[in-house]
Amino acid sequence: MTPPADTPEIDRKVAAQLGQRLLKILAPMRVRSLSLHDVAGELLWINHGEYDEHMRRQVQEAQDAFALDRNLQHLERDVEGSRVLFFCSRSADGDRAGLAFAIVSSRRRPDVDPAAVRERVFTSMRRFSASEPLPAGVVDGRPPEPEPTPALGGAMEDARARTEQTTDDHPDSLRSRPYARLRPGGTTRRYEIADSAEPSTEQDLIRAARLIALLKRRGARNAPAPASFALPLCAASILSGQFTPRLEPMLHEAHLSEDILGFTLPPAAWELDPAATERFMEQCAAMRCFVALDDFNLARGGFALLRAPSLRCLKLDAKLIAGVPEDKFAHANVAAIVKAARILGLYCVAKAVKSPDRARWLASAGVEFADRASRAGKAGSTTRRARALRLAAGS
Repeated sequence: MTPPADTPEIDRKVAAQLGQRLLKILAPMRVRSLSLHDVAGELLWINHGEYDEHMRRQVQEAQDAFALDRNLQHLERDVEGSRVLFFCSRSADGDRAGLAFAIVSSRRRPDVDPAAVRERVFTSMRRFSASEPLPAGVVDGRPPEPEPTPALGGAMEDARARTEQTTDDHPDSLRSRPYARLRPGGTTRRYEIADSAEPSTEQDLIRAARLIALLKRRGARNAPAPASFALPLCAASILSGQFTPRLEPMLHEAHLSEDILGFTLPPAAWELDPAATERFMEQCAAMRCFVALDDFNLARGGFALLRAPSLRCLKLDAKLIAGVPEDKFAHANVAAIVKAARILGLYCVAKAVKSPDRARWLASAGVEFADRASRAGKAGSTTRRARALRLAAGS
Protein backbone atom coordinates (compact mmCIF):
# COMPACT_ATOMS: atom_id res chain seq x y z
CA MET A 1 0.00 0.00 0.00
CA THR A 2 1.27 3.49 -0.87
CA PRO A 3 0.25 6.98 0.29
CA PRO A 4 -2.98 8.24 -1.32
CA ALA A 5 -2.50 9.98 -4.67
CA ASP A 6 -3.90 13.24 -3.28
CA THR A 7 -1.41 13.42 -0.40
CA PRO A 8 0.17 16.89 -0.72
CA GLU A 9 3.79 16.85 -1.88
CA ILE A 10 4.93 18.77 1.19
CA ASP A 11 3.45 16.04 3.43
CA ARG A 12 5.38 13.36 1.57
CA LYS A 13 8.65 15.27 1.71
CA VAL A 14 8.36 16.06 5.40
CA ALA A 15 7.37 12.46 6.19
CA ALA A 16 10.25 11.02 4.14
CA GLN A 17 12.79 13.22 5.91
CA LEU A 18 11.33 12.42 9.31
CA GLY A 19 11.14 8.70 8.52
CA GLN A 20 14.82 8.49 7.62
CA ARG A 21 15.75 10.26 10.83
CA LEU A 22 13.59 7.95 12.94
CA LEU A 23 15.14 4.89 11.29
CA LYS A 24 18.54 6.03 12.52
CA ILE A 25 17.24 6.68 16.03
CA LEU A 26 15.48 3.30 16.22
CA ALA A 27 18.31 1.34 14.56
CA PRO A 28 19.59 -0.14 17.88
CA MET A 29 16.14 -1.71 18.33
CA ARG A 30 16.42 -3.57 14.99
CA VAL A 31 13.58 -2.01 13.01
CA ARG A 32 11.64 -4.38 10.75
CA SER A 33 9.11 -1.83 9.56
CA LEU A 34 8.48 1.87 10.09
CA SER A 35 5.58 3.91 8.77
CA LEU A 36 4.34 7.46 9.36
CA HIS A 37 0.70 8.48 9.35
CA ASP A 38 -1.26 11.71 9.47
CA VAL A 39 -3.76 12.55 12.21
CA ALA A 40 -6.49 10.56 10.43
CA GLY A 41 -4.27 7.47 10.22
CA GLU A 42 -3.65 7.77 6.48
CA LEU A 43 -0.26 6.46 5.34
CA LEU A 44 2.28 9.20 4.55
CA TRP A 45 5.50 7.16 4.28
CA ILE A 46 6.79 3.63 4.81
CA ASN A 47 10.33 2.28 4.60
CA HIS A 48 9.14 -0.58 2.37
CA GLY A 49 5.97 -1.50 0.52
CA GLU A 50 4.51 -4.08 2.89
CA TYR A 51 1.76 -2.12 4.61
CA ASP A 52 -1.12 -4.57 4.85
CA GLU A 53 -4.66 -4.64 6.26
CA HIS A 54 -3.53 -6.09 9.60
CA MET A 55 -1.11 -3.19 10.09
CA ARG A 56 -3.83 -0.73 9.10
CA ARG A 57 -6.13 -2.10 11.81
CA GLN A 58 -3.36 -1.80 14.41
CA VAL A 59 -2.80 1.82 13.41
CA GLN A 60 -6.51 2.58 13.75
CA GLU A 61 -6.66 0.97 17.21
CA ALA A 62 -3.70 3.09 18.31
CA GLN A 63 -5.32 6.21 16.82
CA ASP A 64 -8.45 5.56 18.85
CA ALA A 65 -6.41 5.07 22.04
CA PHE A 66 -4.47 8.30 21.48
CA ALA A 67 -7.70 10.19 20.76
CA LEU A 68 -9.31 8.87 23.94
CA ASP A 69 -6.43 9.73 26.29
CA ARG A 70 -5.01 13.20 25.70
CA ASN A 71 -1.92 12.45 27.83
CA LEU A 72 -1.03 9.29 25.94
CA GLN A 73 2.04 9.54 23.68
CA HIS A 74 3.48 6.03 23.48
CA LEU A 75 2.07 2.52 23.15
CA GLU A 76 3.99 -0.74 23.12
CA ARG A 77 2.92 -4.35 22.90
CA ASP A 78 4.19 -7.78 21.79
CA VAL A 79 2.75 -9.26 18.59
CA GLU A 80 3.85 -12.64 17.19
CA GLY A 81 7.50 -12.53 18.17
CA SER A 82 7.92 -8.81 17.53
CA ARG A 83 7.34 -5.62 19.44
CA VAL A 84 4.96 -3.01 18.06
CA LEU A 85 5.68 0.60 19.00
CA PHE A 86 3.44 3.61 18.43
CA PHE A 87 4.60 7.19 18.96
CA CYS A 88 2.06 10.02 18.88
CA SER A 89 3.18 13.53 18.00
CA ARG A 90 1.17 16.29 19.68
CA SER A 91 1.09 20.03 19.21
CA ALA A 92 1.72 22.46 22.03
CA ASP A 93 -1.98 22.44 23.02
CA GLY A 94 -2.16 18.64 23.08
CA ASP A 95 -3.80 18.03 19.70
CA ARG A 96 -2.55 15.00 17.78
CA ALA A 97 -0.37 15.88 14.79
CA GLY A 98 0.83 12.51 13.52
CA LEU A 99 1.77 8.93 14.31
CA ALA A 100 4.85 6.73 13.89
CA PHE A 101 4.31 2.95 13.76
CA ALA A 102 7.38 0.73 14.22
CA ILE A 103 7.75 -3.05 14.30
CA VAL A 104 11.04 -3.94 16.02
CA SER A 105 12.81 -7.03 17.30
CA SER A 106 11.38 -8.55 20.48
CA ARG A 107 14.91 -9.12 21.83
CA ARG A 108 15.98 -6.11 23.87
CA ARG A 109 19.64 -5.12 23.77
CA PRO A 110 20.95 -4.52 27.30
CA ASP A 111 22.88 -1.42 26.20
CA VAL A 112 19.77 0.32 24.81
CA ASP A 113 17.77 2.63 27.07
CA PRO A 114 14.17 2.55 25.74
CA ALA A 115 13.26 5.77 27.56
CA ALA A 116 16.15 7.63 25.94
CA VAL A 117 15.18 6.29 22.52
CA ARG A 118 11.58 7.39 23.02
CA GLU A 119 12.69 10.88 24.00
CA ARG A 120 14.78 11.19 20.83
CA VAL A 121 11.82 9.99 18.78
CA PHE A 122 9.45 12.51 20.39
CA THR A 123 11.97 15.31 19.83
CA SER A 124 12.22 14.46 16.14
CA MET A 125 8.47 14.01 15.73
CA ARG A 126 7.83 17.60 16.73
CA ARG A 127 8.42 18.17 13.03
CA PHE A 128 4.91 16.84 12.51
CA SER A 129 3.31 19.69 14.44
CA ALA A 130 5.79 22.27 13.15
CA SER A 131 5.36 21.39 9.47
CA GLU A 132 2.75 22.76 7.09
CA PRO A 133 0.77 19.50 6.66
CA LEU A 134 -2.35 19.85 8.56
CA PRO A 135 -4.27 20.80 11.51
CA ALA A 136 -6.10 17.59 12.38
CA GLY A 137 -8.23 16.20 9.63
CA VAL A 138 -8.14 18.87 6.90
CA VAL A 139 -4.97 18.70 4.80
CA ASP A 140 -3.74 21.30 2.40
CA GLY A 141 -0.06 21.87 1.80
CA ARG A 142 -0.18 24.48 -0.93
CA PRO A 143 1.64 27.72 0.06
CA PRO A 144 -0.10 31.09 -0.19
CA GLU A 145 -0.26 32.84 -3.52
CA PRO A 146 1.98 35.90 -3.86
CA GLU A 147 -0.99 38.14 -4.70
CA PRO A 148 -2.42 40.22 -1.83
CA THR A 149 -5.48 38.81 -0.10
CA PRO A 150 -8.71 40.77 -0.64
CA ALA A 151 -10.21 42.31 2.47
CA LEU A 152 -12.85 40.18 4.14
CA GLY A 153 -16.26 41.74 4.11
CA GLY A 154 -19.83 40.62 3.77
CA ALA A 155 -19.46 39.45 0.18
CA MET A 156 -19.22 35.71 -0.39
CA GLU A 157 -16.61 36.29 -3.10
CA ASP A 158 -14.27 37.96 -0.63
CA ALA A 159 -14.56 35.05 1.81
CA ARG A 160 -13.89 32.54 -0.96
CA ALA A 161 -10.82 34.48 -2.17
CA ARG A 162 -9.31 34.40 1.28
CA THR A 163 -9.89 30.70 1.83
CA GLU A 164 -8.05 29.93 -1.41
CA GLN A 165 -4.89 31.27 0.26
CA THR A 166 -5.27 29.74 3.70
CA THR A 167 -2.53 27.39 4.96
CA ASP A 168 -1.70 25.72 8.22
CA ASP A 169 0.64 28.33 9.59
CA HIS A 170 -1.80 31.12 8.77
CA PRO A 171 -3.70 32.49 11.79
CA ASP A 172 -6.96 31.85 9.94
CA SER A 173 -6.31 28.14 9.35
CA LEU A 174 -8.85 25.59 10.56
CA ARG A 175 -8.30 22.88 13.11
CA SER A 176 -10.41 19.77 13.38
CA ARG A 177 -10.84 17.05 15.99
CA PRO A 178 -11.59 13.44 15.02
CA TYR A 179 -14.20 11.57 17.00
CA ALA A 180 -12.80 8.65 19.02
CA ARG A 181 -14.50 5.33 18.35
CA LEU A 182 -15.86 3.78 21.56
CA ARG A 183 -17.08 0.50 20.11
CA PRO A 184 -14.69 -2.03 18.57
CA GLY A 185 -14.27 -2.69 14.89
CA GLY A 186 -13.84 -0.59 11.77
CA THR A 187 -12.45 2.91 11.47
CA THR A 188 -13.73 6.41 12.05
CA ARG A 189 -13.25 9.30 9.67
CA ARG A 190 -15.67 11.72 11.31
CA TYR A 191 -14.33 15.10 12.37
CA GLU A 192 -15.59 18.29 13.95
CA ILE A 193 -14.07 21.70 13.35
CA ALA A 194 -12.57 22.70 16.68
CA ASP A 195 -11.28 26.21 16.12
CA SER A 196 -12.98 29.00 18.05
CA ALA A 197 -14.67 31.98 16.43
CA GLU A 198 -16.94 34.80 17.46
CA PRO A 199 -20.58 33.64 17.32
CA SER A 200 -21.87 35.40 14.22
CA THR A 201 -23.25 34.47 10.83
CA GLU A 202 -20.37 36.28 9.12
CA GLN A 203 -17.76 34.22 11.00
CA ASP A 204 -19.66 31.01 10.28
CA LEU A 205 -19.68 31.86 6.56
CA ILE A 206 -15.96 32.57 6.59
CA ARG A 207 -15.19 29.25 8.26
CA ALA A 208 -17.56 27.37 5.96
CA ALA A 209 -15.98 28.93 2.88
CA ARG A 210 -12.52 28.10 4.18
CA LEU A 211 -13.45 24.50 4.87
CA ILE A 212 -15.10 24.05 1.47
CA ALA A 213 -12.00 25.42 -0.26
CA LEU A 214 -9.73 23.07 1.68
CA LEU A 215 -11.92 20.04 0.92
CA LYS A 216 -12.11 21.01 -2.73
CA ARG A 217 -8.32 21.20 -3.04
CA ARG A 218 -7.98 17.98 -1.05
CA GLY A 219 -9.94 16.21 -3.77
CA ALA A 220 -13.16 15.47 -1.84
CA ARG A 221 -15.29 15.24 -4.98
CA ASN A 222 -17.37 12.18 -5.64
CA ALA A 223 -15.19 10.08 -3.35
CA PRO A 224 -16.68 6.62 -2.69
CA ALA A 225 -16.13 6.76 1.10
CA PRO A 226 -15.22 10.33 2.08
CA ALA A 227 -14.47 11.57 5.56
CA SER A 228 -17.09 13.90 7.06
CA PHE A 229 -16.57 17.27 8.73
CA ALA A 230 -19.08 18.98 11.02
CA LEU A 231 -18.92 22.75 11.47
CA PRO A 232 -20.55 24.13 14.65
CA LEU A 233 -22.83 27.09 13.91
CA CYS A 234 -24.21 29.83 16.10
CA ALA A 235 -27.97 30.22 16.55
CA ALA A 236 -28.08 33.36 14.40
CA SER A 237 -26.83 31.48 11.33
CA ILE A 238 -29.68 29.01 11.64
CA LEU A 239 -32.51 31.40 12.52
CA SER A 240 -31.67 34.47 10.42
CA GLY A 241 -32.12 32.80 7.03
CA GLN A 242 -28.94 34.47 5.72
CA PHE A 243 -26.51 31.55 5.98
CA THR A 244 -27.73 28.96 3.47
CA PRO A 245 -28.40 31.36 0.52
CA ARG A 246 -24.78 32.52 0.69
CA LEU A 247 -23.43 29.03 1.27
CA GLU A 248 -25.23 27.28 -1.59
CA PRO A 249 -23.19 28.88 -4.45
CA MET A 250 -19.94 27.78 -2.79
CA LEU A 251 -21.16 24.21 -2.51
CA HIS A 252 -22.48 24.22 -6.07
CA GLU A 253 -19.07 25.29 -7.37
CA ALA A 254 -17.11 22.82 -5.20
CA HIS A 255 -19.08 19.67 -6.20
CA LEU A 256 -18.28 17.92 -2.92
CA SER A 257 -19.40 14.39 -2.18
CA GLU A 258 -22.72 13.98 -0.41
CA ASP A 259 -22.60 14.11 3.40
CA ILE A 260 -18.94 15.20 3.49
CA LEU A 261 -19.89 18.57 5.03
CA GLY A 262 -22.31 19.05 7.90
CA PHE A 263 -23.32 21.49 10.60
CA THR A 264 -23.72 21.12 14.36
CA LEU A 265 -26.77 23.01 15.61
CA PRO A 266 -26.86 24.39 19.18
CA PRO A 267 -29.97 23.99 21.36
CA ALA A 268 -30.18 27.79 21.47
CA ALA A 269 -31.53 27.56 17.91
CA TRP A 270 -33.78 24.51 17.93
CA GLU A 271 -35.28 25.30 21.35
CA LEU A 272 -35.93 28.96 20.53
CA ASP A 273 -37.45 28.42 17.07
CA PRO A 274 -38.02 24.78 16.07
CA ALA A 275 -39.82 25.78 12.86
CA ALA A 276 -36.90 27.91 11.60
CA THR A 277 -34.47 25.15 12.55
CA GLU A 278 -36.55 22.61 10.63
CA ARG A 279 -36.45 24.85 7.54
CA PHE A 280 -32.69 25.12 7.90
CA MET A 281 -32.39 21.33 8.06
CA GLU A 282 -34.55 21.00 4.93
CA GLN A 283 -32.22 23.38 3.14
CA CYS A 284 -29.24 21.31 4.28
CA ALA A 285 -30.86 18.20 2.79
CA ALA A 286 -31.27 20.03 -0.53
CA MET A 287 -27.57 20.98 -0.45
CA ARG A 288 -26.57 17.36 0.43
CA CYS A 289 -25.20 18.45 3.83
CA PHE A 290 -25.83 16.57 7.06
CA VAL A 291 -26.86 17.94 10.46
CA ALA A 292 -25.94 17.10 14.08
CA LEU A 293 -27.95 18.26 17.11
CA ASP A 294 -25.74 19.41 19.98
CA ASP A 295 -26.40 18.82 23.72
CA PHE A 296 -29.32 16.51 23.04
CA ASN A 297 -31.34 15.01 25.91
CA LEU A 298 -34.92 13.99 26.62
CA ALA A 299 -35.71 17.22 28.45
CA ARG A 300 -35.19 19.35 25.35
CA GLY A 301 -37.76 19.98 22.65
CA GLY A 302 -35.96 18.60 19.63
CA PHE A 303 -38.09 15.51 19.02
CA ALA A 304 -39.87 16.94 15.96
CA LEU A 305 -36.47 17.42 14.31
CA LEU A 306 -35.67 13.71 14.48
CA ARG A 307 -37.74 13.24 11.32
CA ALA A 308 -35.49 15.56 9.27
CA PRO A 309 -33.81 13.65 6.40
CA SER A 310 -30.56 15.62 6.85
CA LEU A 311 -30.13 14.57 10.50
CA ARG A 312 -27.25 12.15 11.03
CA CYS A 313 -25.96 12.62 14.58
CA LEU A 314 -27.09 13.30 18.15
CA LYS A 315 -24.42 14.74 20.42
CA LEU A 316 -25.37 13.77 23.95
CA ASP A 317 -25.57 16.45 26.61
CA ALA A 318 -22.33 16.55 28.65
CA LYS A 319 -24.39 16.68 31.87
CA LEU A 320 -25.86 13.29 31.02
CA ILE A 321 -22.42 11.83 30.35
CA ALA A 322 -21.15 13.15 33.68
CA GLY A 323 -23.97 11.29 35.46
CA VAL A 324 -23.61 7.81 33.96
CA PRO A 325 -23.67 5.13 35.12
CA GLU A 326 -24.39 6.21 38.75
CA ASP A 327 -27.40 8.46 38.05
CA LYS A 328 -30.38 6.31 37.03
CA PHE A 329 -32.06 9.21 35.24
CA ALA A 330 -28.94 9.88 33.15
CA HIS A 331 -28.62 6.14 32.56
CA ALA A 332 -32.21 5.87 31.30
CA ASN A 333 -31.90 9.06 29.27
CA VAL A 334 -28.82 7.84 27.40
CA ALA A 335 -30.28 4.36 26.86
CA ALA A 336 -33.51 5.78 25.43
CA ILE A 337 -31.74 8.20 23.09
CA VAL A 338 -29.36 5.52 21.81
CA LYS A 339 -32.23 3.10 21.13
CA ALA A 340 -34.25 5.73 19.29
CA ALA A 341 -31.20 6.81 17.29
CA ARG A 342 -30.50 3.23 16.24
CA ILE A 343 -34.06 2.78 14.99
CA LEU A 344 -33.86 6.06 13.04
CA GLY A 345 -30.45 5.25 11.55
CA LEU A 346 -28.60 7.97 13.48
CA TYR A 347 -25.37 7.71 15.43
CA CYS A 348 -24.59 9.16 18.86
CA VAL A 349 -21.54 11.08 20.07
CA ALA A 350 -20.73 11.48 23.75
CA LYS A 351 -19.34 14.79 24.96
CA ALA A 352 -16.77 15.32 27.73
CA VAL A 353 -15.76 11.69 28.18
CA LYS A 354 -13.16 12.05 30.93
CA SER A 355 -12.35 8.48 31.90
CA PRO A 356 -11.89 5.11 30.16
CA ASP A 357 -14.37 3.57 32.63
CA ARG A 358 -17.12 5.94 31.53
CA ALA A 359 -16.15 5.40 27.89
CA ARG A 360 -16.45 1.65 28.38
CA TRP A 361 -19.94 2.06 29.87
CA LEU A 362 -21.04 4.30 27.01
CA ALA A 363 -19.75 1.78 24.48
CA SER A 364 -21.72 -0.99 26.16
CA ALA A 365 -24.82 1.24 26.02
CA GLY A 366 -24.43 1.58 22.26
CA VAL A 367 -22.78 5.02 21.94
CA GLU A 368 -20.43 4.89 18.96
CA PHE A 369 -18.15 7.91 19.41
CA ALA A 370 -16.68 10.42 21.86
CA ASP A 371 -15.76 13.95 20.82
CA ARG A 372 -13.26 14.84 23.54
CA ALA A 373 -10.14 13.05 24.74
CA SER A 374 -10.02 11.65 28.26
CA ARG A 375 -8.00 13.78 30.63
CA ALA A 376 -8.01 11.34 33.52
CA GLY A 377 -4.65 10.03 34.70
CA LYS A 378 -1.21 11.53 34.20
CA ALA A 379 1.29 11.24 31.40
CA GLY A 380 3.47 8.19 31.91
CA SER A 381 0.80 6.11 33.61
CA THR A 382 1.27 2.62 32.19
CA THR A 383 -1.98 1.38 33.71
CA ARG A 384 -4.03 4.20 32.19
CA ARG A 385 -2.37 3.72 28.82
CA ALA A 386 -3.00 0.00 28.84
CA ARG A 387 -6.66 0.52 29.74
CA ALA A 388 -7.07 3.07 26.94
CA LEU A 389 -5.56 0.66 24.42
CA ARG A 390 -7.72 -2.25 25.59
CA LEU A 391 -10.79 -0.04 25.32
CA ALA A 392 -9.93 1.03 21.77
CA ALA A 393 -9.16 -2.58 20.82
CA GLY A 394 -12.45 -3.77 22.30
CA SER A 395 -10.86 -6.23 24.77
